[in-house]
Amino acid sequence: MPMDTSPATTFNTPAPVSNASGMRSADRVLLVADDPRLSESIRAHLGLDRSLCVAVGDGDTALRSAKVQVFDLIVMDLGAPSVAGRQICRTLRRETVNRRAPILLIASRNAEADVLTEIENGADDFLVKPFGPGELTARARAAIHRARTSRAGAAVHAMPLATPPIRHGDIQIDPSRRDVKVKDRPVKLTEQEFQLLYVLATNAGVVFNREGLLSEIWGRDRFVTVRSVDTLVSRLRRRIEPDEERAPRYLHTVRGVGYKLGDASEA
Repeated sequence: MPMDTSPATTFNTPAPVSNASGMRSADRVLLVADDPRLSESIRAHLGLDRSLCVAVGDGDTALRSAKVQVFDLIVMDLGAPSVAGRQICRTLRRETVNRRAPILLIASRNAEADVLTEIENGADDFLVKPFGPGELTARARAAIHRARTSRAGAAVHAMPLATPPIRHGDIQIDPSRRDVKVKDRPVKLTEQEFQLLYVLATNAGVVFNREGLLSEIWGRDRFVTVRSVDTLVSRLRRRIEPDEERAPRYLHTVRGVGYKLGDASEA
């Protein structure tokens, strides 16, 4: 049944599928839509495809959310307030940690000019109302897959040799030499431990979900699972805060979401 916003339309609202099976963590989706029925329908159908939606009603709130959380996909209704004409996609691409997240637009049939503008500014795909739930989930899944494929292998292990050192609280990271010190104490890390620390330190305070870290660190090696991320985090904790593993000072777990490196003020 096509999705639209007419009063006669009704929606089923099945609960999102949980990731208790351990097959993969849920993809995190930022949904920008101010129509309650459209928003609830999209959340329900993406939930059936193992996605968790953070729904906001306007472009300004979307930008604020995108600055503090990492998403696997951004679905944006051009009819929502402060979206069309505001160069939202360009801002997302330039100013947030979600600059590589795929953007799927939803537009009415008379919004062709707005769609073309946002595509020029970085949007990846679009849907025209009304559309079926199967098309929505297929487009969403394909957009996430394309984004992961394009960036696999191009994360931190492809850093330029001249990458400058980073300091985060008591943690000193020299990417060029792969050296790490905590309170001036040298810390030996494996390549994957170093990559994890580098990703978190260069996005301090940002919460990464497990699937996002899996893609960043392992790339195309899909024989590993999200459990490998948990194991890697535990190993890194033991390296950088061996005396504080039960109450981590640096590497924090955000329950139900993922992991972050505390802001320098917290460290």
